[in-house]
Amino acid sequence: MLIAHCGCYLRKMLLVFLIALAQTAMAQEEDEEELEEEEKLELSDKKAFPDKSKILRQLQWTWKPLGPAVQPAELQPGSDGIPLYSANRGNGTGRINYLYLSKKKPERVWACSPTGGLWYSLDNGKSWITGGTDVLPISGVSTIAVNEDNPDEWIIATGDGDDVFMFSDGLWYTNDRGAHYVSLNGQWENWLIPYGEYDQMDAQISDVKALPQKFNTFFVATSKGLYRNNKKKNSQSIRWSKILDGDFYDIEIIEVNKRRSIVIASGTKCFVSMNSGRTFEEMPAPVIADPEKNKFVRINVERSWQQKDWVYAVVTCSESRTQSAQGEGTLQVLDLKSKTWRRINSLKNYGNVIPTRARAFAVSPADDHVLMIGNVQPLYRSTDGGATFSKIEPNQMHDDCHSIVIAPEGNIVFASHDGGISISMDGGVHWSNSDDGIAAANIFGLSTAQTELPRVLYGAYDVGGNLLRDGQWWHVNWGDGFETAISPRDSNVMFSSSQNGMMYRSSGELHFENIKMPPSVKTEWHTWLRLHPLYDSVLYVSGQRLCRSTNSGNSWEVIFDCKKYNKAHFSVYRFFLSEMSPSCMYLYVIDDSHDVHHIYRTFNLNEKSPDDIIWEEIAKPPVLGWIERISIDPEDPRQCWVLYNRTEETGKIYHYSEGQWEDLTNNLNSARCESMVLQRGPEKRLYLGSNYGVFTKSKNESQWTLLTGLPGTYIKAMDINYKADKLVVGTFGRGVWWGDLLHK
Repeated sequence: MLIAHCGCYLRKMLLVFLIALAQTAMAQEEDEEELEEEEKLELSDKKAFPDKSKILRQLQWTWKPLGPAVQPAELQPGSDGIPLYSANRGNGTGRINYLYLSKKKPERVWACSPTGGLWYSLDNGKSWITGGTDVLPISGVSTIAVNEDNPDEWIIATGDGDDVFMFSDGLWYTNDRGAHYVSLNGQWENWLIPYGEYDQMDAQISDVKALPQKFNTFFVATSKGLYRNNKKKNSQSIRWSKILDGDFYDIEIIEVNKRRSIVIASGTKCFVSMNSGRTFEEMPAPVIADPEKNKFVRINVERSWQQKDWVYAVVTCSESRTQSAQGEGTLQVLDLKSKTWRRINSLKNYGNVIPTRARAFAVSPADDHVLMIGNVQPLYRSTDGGATFSKIEPNQMHDDCHSIVIAPEGNIVFASHDGGISISMDGGVHWSNSDDGIAAANIFGLSTAQTELPRVLYGAYDVGGNLLRDGQWWHVNWGDGFETAISPRDSNVMFSSSQNGMMYRSSGELHFENIKMPPSVKTEWHTWLRLHPLYDSVLYVSGQRLCRSTNSGNSWEVIFDCKKYNKAHFSVYRFFLSEMSPSCMYLYVIDDSHDVHHIYRTFNLNEKSPDDIIWEEIAKPPVLGWIERISIDPEDPRQCWVLYNRTEETGKIYHYSEGQWEDLTNNLNSARCESMVLQRGPEKRLYLGSNYGVFTKSKNESQWTLLTGLPGTYIKAMDINYKADKLVVGTFGRGVWWGDLLHK
């Protein structure tokens, strides 16, 4: 009986062994089939254009980029505009969020701007070439995957994977260096990749990684889950499989051999796959301080090149996803064998504790002891495996580092930041600018001189005020730049601004000095600034009060106080002037909650005494929402046009006359319009800047015409140069452009 039982047991064990062997063989066969199958996504569309099929009226328009595509020269470091402590920390060409450096051809580098698009370099960052993303519906790029065996083949994710400055249009594919793109978003509802087409917070795509053995198998980290594609040949039949639920930010793939890779997907949690992404196992959570307070966690991983079972991670956390204030940051190691975390450094003294900067972390492929982290300023470097970090020397690069990549030999390092890209040739000790060809300025305010050659002064996020004069770009003040003004009579009379109401004025052709603003003015972070249409010495700024200076900012007086009009918790958010009716001004007044809106106006603005200026409130605004611009009728200042920032297909722009509002939205559809300018002349032509491009309409036209040809970015500011007969536009991500005015 005992022998019989033993024989039965052995037969069972043999059967189990044979089943396991068969399953292993099947898995290996599937892996081999995947590797042998060289599927290529076909470029079924010869060229990709924004989907604006509902916009029936379009004109192909010619636009010329004015830049800056090179680092603006700093104007007088040590002056009011460029203090010595800010030298080389505030000039730049715009925000770059993500870098990719080829492992097989390290002279090739790719740079992603979440608002501006994609650039690549073939010469170690000495020069940069546009990646063809200007023709996409949304030009901004959050991340890129590059085929190491064919570096002309890329997959890009559009939008902003770190923050909320640009929504996404999903994924796109090219195999000819961006000459042509096709969408990878899928065609059927159940197989779509999620992305926030109209709402920045709807879904963010933060990372894309492909298996090194087979580029057509790739993974996507989104705020709505981890996805994997199904390797279909035709872009029209792309299907996506949702592998994991959760908020994912980072993907790391470690090639084990020619058939297998380790895939690590992290975000608020960390998951590991030991079989090329077929199945995932959730890792224990890293230890963080005060988890009740720091509810949002972001884990960014980097492989260890010498310790094969180690993965380094910078773990940042805060109260919420959108928090920009500091939370907690730690440097930790995940042991893949024991599935345990070990804390290396608390990072309390190094500033890398904001989730939106989590990507600014790299481990040297040449030496695991060399690690680099970055946040605001400066970048920190460790040579002992992260136990201690030391600062790089000050004033070497722009503030707000976002991404770091290190070449295989460890000597060449690239860092991207809010001013472009910097390069180090000695392992991260010394740095210099490396962004010739990148034009990614995020412009908020813009003004142009009435000159035949372009002379433009703009204010932009991160890079302050910048002036184009005689073909040269100059950085005139640092910080976050906002509104600017140039006199239409004397192009040397200029004003610019930065955060918290800081104001600067030109004194001479190339010199800017600070305007001392008294506390009583009570300016805002984004202070509205305008110059009087006739008098170059008369300047206006708004905040809790509307103030006027009649001596170029040397002294100020209040001409509209919200409290006087029983609006104690209100402020003058913006105001608008008319070059044809210089005694008229319209005010846009909002309460602290931003839920109550009023419009006031005056027709005797030029009174010497503020008490003699008479203000009246016009009819209640027609819809609730943010008013971006008001243009005053040049013939009758009692009429105006009011532009709203709305995605709804009605209620974007209204004409106001005698207490009545007329909706002129018509065929603007879902375009989000943020700027407006009126071309003087009998036809009263309006131009609207939107995320679709520039729309225009004259008084005798019922429909809007889209002037195509601009990149897929927001247009935040516009001005008209009548001398050159040009419309000048400031884009949020692609700098300054100009094109001909429309006359018909």
